[in-house]
Amino acid sequence: MTKPKSARRESPVGRRRGGTESLGREQLLDAAVVVFAERGIGNTTVAQIARAGRVTSAMVHYWFDNRERLLDAVVDERLAPLITRIWDLPSGQQETPLEVIRGLVVRMLDVTEQVPWLPALWLKEIIQEGGLLRERVFKYIPRERNADFRRSVQRAQQRGEINREVNPDLLFISILGLVMLPMAASKGWQRYNPGGNLDRAQLEQHVVSLMMHGLAESAPKRQARARAIGE
Repeated sequence: MTKPKSARRESPVGRRRGGTESLGREQLLDAAVVVFAERGIGNTTVAQIARAGRVTSAMVHYWFDNRERLLDAVVDERLAPLITRIWDLPSGQQETPLEVIRGLVVRMLDVTEQVPWLPALWLKEIIQEGGLLRERVFKYIPRERNADFRRSVQRAQQRGEINREVNPDLLFISILGLVMLPMAASKGWQRYNPGGNLDRAQLEQHVVSLMMHGLAESAPKRQARARAIGE
């Protein structure tokens, strides 16, 4: 299907159109991220995306001249806003580093609850070397905010508020792993552990507990447990 030159100039990637055409394009992007998460980008055809989005392959080519432009739109319009939400620290509110860490965990869980395709897509196409969205997504990582986060953790370590053995450079990627990997692997894990049921509340409790307290039981709890056994 050939587009008039004027249509090409008026429809750059990322611009929202009005009316039915806009709804069709948005529906197609929503379908694309789900299919990419399920199959991987390299294993996905235009026909599969079109079928999932309930449009024709010709319309996919109409909205996106090639796969690169489609991937640009997926990152710019679907993934970038999620990254902004995760790093959107409350304005005008002073939080301790531990509160910031917990906030990152909660917002990350909020996002994955809203868009359950994200963990699998993150695992397949963003975090691993050679992922087809990797470089596109990295340009949206708020580097200065990330650096501020690491510096605040370092200052908290100097004050004795955070374990000095924790590596500030690895902390955010550790949070990502603790949230995203269980979500991405949950369906497969349930096949091997049929009785297991991973829900949002359980995962939040687990991740926050690991982040805040680690694996070792606190001294007061050990003492209380010892007294209970003695009784």
